[in-house]
Amino acid sequence: MLHEIDGFLYHCEYTVQKPKSEDFLLVFDGDRILLRREVPLTLAKISDFEEEDITAKDFQYLFSIGSHSFFLLKKPYLFRMEPFYFASIQTFREFSPRWLVFAGVTAYHLSYWYNHNRYCGVCAAPLIHREDERALLCPACGNIKYPDIAVAIIVGVVHGEKILLTRYCAGVYRRYALIAGFVEIGESLYDAVRREVYEEVGLTVKHIRYYDNQPWGFSQSLLVGFFAELDGTEEITLAKEELTEATWVRREDLKVGPSEISLTRKMMAAYKNREILFP
Repeated sequence: MLHEIDGFLYHCEYTVQKPKSEDFLLVFDGDRILLRREVPLTLAKISDFEEEDITAKDFQYLFSIGSHSFFLLKKPYLFRMEPFYFASIQTFREFSPRWLVFAGVTAYHLSYWYNHNRYCGVCAAPLIHREDERALLCPACGNIKYPDIAVAIIVGVVHGEKILLTRYCAGVYRRYALIAGFVEIGESLYDAVRREVYEEVGLTVKHIRYYDNQPWGFSQSLLVGFFAELDGTEEITLAKEELTEATWVRREDLKVGPSEISLTRKMMAAYKNREILFP
């Protein structure tokens, strides 16, 4: 999955660091990432921009993976393009190696948080970065803002030799997926599973089993995967504002996508390979 990075150690702890020429530089324009035109595709480095009008204050340290450090460019990218170009962050679904995929998606998560938290939500004063931890501090009222991580569930609803697949209305992902949704305030993970299944397809479930979890920076979330057995009728009542389709697919007919970074794909493969069985 996304965070399984081939034995590299992810250092998420925040420290104040100065960028070095060999460090990676993440440049975002909304949901697009700056990539170097190479085969295979790769991220930019600090050395690529040493002749540009950029100073140390324009860089924000993000994290390290193994011996590689990653920085975010805080100022708008308004200079030369070649040999670079902007690509959708969805490009990371087919990117390699895995540790660079994880770095790019996680950097997007942090970039989104920084960009959406420039001013204090209490008094509207500009926020500054604390030096002892990853947090934004309001010097006027003392409010502290930590990174946002939304918890979401994914559930494979199973009925004998069939599993329920869906297609989303919103977003750019158009392949078959499993039912998913964000956990509400005051709600347990298991209650979220029951609610999302009922809201999206009008079904009830039982025998809910935890399967696995993963960080998913595409949506600034932590995904928690479950399998559950259908309890009652298999007749679907589709929530058309959420889904365009929901259908039961037999185990032998299930097609598993090529991407290996998503929990959804891992869960579908587990069901296909009969790793998931209900009595």
